[in-house]
Amino acid sequence: MSLAIRKESEQREVAAAPGQRWVIVAVDGRGWYVRLEGSRHLDRYPNVTQAIHRGRKLAHQHKPAGLVVRYLDGVEEESWFGDGEGP
Repeated sequence: MSLAIRKESEQREVAAAPGQRWVIVAVDGRGWYVRLEGSRHLDRYPNVTQAIHRGRKLAHQHKPAGLVVRYLDGVEEESWFGDGEGP
């Protein structure tokens, strides 16, 4: 993942409403990672399926939370977990 995309991610996370968090699932040179906003901890997985499964679980544990999956081709998918609509 490029530095530009990471900077954009950080800006999005700061824009979330109070009490709302984002879980990011993306690929880098060492595999797929999952990160909860505000945390430096990364969970790494060998494939996207395992990473998305962990990302969903993490978002459910931190409701209200959004899940963003970033694929290599630049496509992003967003899901929302919690009461009401997403941000």
